[in-house]
Amino acid sequence: MNPTRLSDVISGHAKRGGLGIGMYLVPGFPDWGTSIEALDLCLSHGVDFIEFPAMAEPRWSPRTGPMLVRALRQAEPYSEAMATEWLLRAPVRVAVAYGSAWPTPGVWKAPLPLRTGVSGYLFESDPPDLAPYAKAAAEDGAVIIPAVDATVVDLSEDDRRLLSLGGGFVYASLGPETGKRAASPADLKRKREQIRSVRSDLPVCAAFGISRAADVEELRSGGACDGIIIGSAALARLDEGMAAFSTWLTEIVTAARQP
Repeated sequence: MNPTRLSDVISGHAKRGGLGIGMYLVPGFPDWGTSIEALDLCLSHGVDFIEFPAMAEPRWSPRTGPMLVRALRQAEPYSEAMATEWLLRAPVRVAVAYGSAWPTPGVWKAPLPLRTGVSGYLFESDPPDLAPYAKAAAEDGAVIIPAVDATVVDLSEDDRRLLSLGGGFVYASLGPETGKRAASPADLKRKREQIRSVRSDLPVCAAFGISRAADVEELRSGGACDGIIIGSAALARLDEGMAAFSTWLTEIVTAARQP
């Protein structure tokens, strides 16, 4: 799916009173078989896109919360064959590029299958100048996903520049690290309005600290965003087993899409 189509899909759900849904999964966690089964289940339930980590070395910023750290550390070893099978099952993919994966615009150090065919790149910690990365992404037929902090009152000049360079959707973090939420729906709604004053074409997806159907319903009913992205809670349920993950996923999708 091209980045424009990704925007359209997320915005389409919002126009119908629902939310677009993205899931962050770690290939190989808790094992390759379960990881593939979870991915298939997400797609069969109507999840719109899959986020996954791209890294060359196991390093991450303080924004990466404990559940994600555990999943990254405990995932089964990388296998090109298994990773390729996993990735090809997800037609719409957003690579979360950790620092070791893409140290400079012209150098990609993570395994190549993690880059092939992605719709967008989301930086785990922003490099100092995103313009050359945006150009490199465009050469792949992809975009840089702009990220903003919903806990901060106003858009900074850096935020505005990133929004001008990015595409696909806007990633709005609700807290200081994955799995933790600090911003209220009102904070998010205000940030969404600010984003629209700069890029009215990009839907806004909320992330960090969304774990229950009630969280999703709160964001949907209040019109605070166009989509949601869940990582820590998804990995925690998956760690409990496929039955727990399946029940949880059904509840999340129902809350996001109910009229």
